[in-house]
Amino acid sequence: MLELIYSTEGGKKLKEALKSERVLGNTSEVNIAELRYVFCRRVGEEEAKKRVDALISSGYIVLHEISKLIDYASHYKCKRSISLVDCFTLALAKEMGVPAVFAKKEEELLREMSREKFDVEIVFLEDM
Repeated sequence: MLELIYSTEGGKKLKEALKSERVLGNTSEVNIAELRYVFCRRVGEEEAKKRVDALISSGYIVLHEISKLIDYASHYKCKRSISLVDCFTLALAKEMGVPAVFAKKEEELLREMSREKFDVEIVFLEDM
């Protein structure tokens, strides 16, 4: 999501894939909260809210309620040493039966992947 907002090289590729419907964008409310606070620190609260709301209303991203994901997310958080937001990303992927997409290969996620395989496929935007 940050890659899209910041229009990084990977974000631009993702935007084109979303526009052409080669990929479908899905996210949870927890991921939107993270996106807003991270972006807020860079551009201010009002601008962050405006841009994130525009992304959501664009139709490129489907927003999923977290209530259906809590069981999966809490299971991941109990068993794995990764962020709660990452747990919700994995939970949504599991619920939908699709790969979980992360922008970068962060150390904690890679460590957990090497320790034990996840029950969902994980792909990284930086590898695309």
